[in-house]
Amino acid sequence: MSRLDNNARRVPRLPAVALVALALILLASVPAGASIIKLDVQFSANTFQASGGTPPVDPVNGEFTISFDPTLTYSNDAADITLKNLNINLGSAICFSYETVVDGSFAAGTLRVGGSFDGSDTVQYSPATDDFWLFIPGIATTPTFSQVGYAQVDAGNNLFYTINQTGSVTVTPIPEPVTLTLLALGGALTVMRRRRPQ
Repeated sequence: MSRLDNNARRVPRLPAVALVALALILLASVPAGASIIKLDVQFSANTFQASGGTPPVDPVNGEFTISFDPTLTYSNDAADITLKNLNINLGSAICFSYETVVDGSFAAGTLRVGGSFDGSDTVQYSPATDDFWLFIPGIATTPTFSQVGYAQVDAGNNLFYTINQTGSVTVTPIPEPVTLTLLALGGALTVMRRRRPQ
């Protein structure tokens, strides 16, 4: 076999080396010890109890995305949560609170989401301010629905809330851009390995 033939065999391997180098650079750019998770959360709550009046909306449905470090504490954080949809009025920005230890009546690891007007854990009513709360225990491990409560201006300034966990929650991790890139690189390397001449 001629030297030209040997060189021709090596050409397909060069892109694989470049892809591996890119993967290593991307991995090096990830901060050490970073444990921030990004989640897409969809919830539905039904069978509302009332402090008075008739619930104007039943069920309540919504969706939001959130980024947080489950090893840290957050209090009424509005910067790391984005509301995608909610079928009740919200009179303020959405926010969340989270602790790694027991906080009052909330178990460790319970995510509390709500309007920022009166904080994520409570709602203002009488007079109502178009506010709500949502409690999700075990958000970073085994998320479960606990409760939704809300008070709407057009509902007679009453509070409406679910009991006995009459609702559901679906939590979907959102891959980081670096993770998606590494997955794509892995796929490309696999394809190139299969196509490499023998």
